[in-house]
Amino acid sequence: MFKRTVKFLGVRLSFVILIAILLVVSAVLGLMLGYGVLGGGNPSHVFNHNLWTEVLDKLNPTK
Repeated sequence: MFKRTVKFLGVRLSFVILIAILLVVSAVLGLMLGYGVLGGGNPSHVFNHNLWTEVLDKLNPTK
């Protein structure tokens, strides 16, 4: 009984970790695709800190 419970929890935990990894990968690929292809910029610039401060400054103009 204990082995079945541990195996079940291990399968569930690995499934949750796999889903979390897939969500992060899909978000990164979506950002790169959106900025690179649709936005006309360089896809690697998505990881640039200055780009995100500029975006946040445009979203919060009350600074």
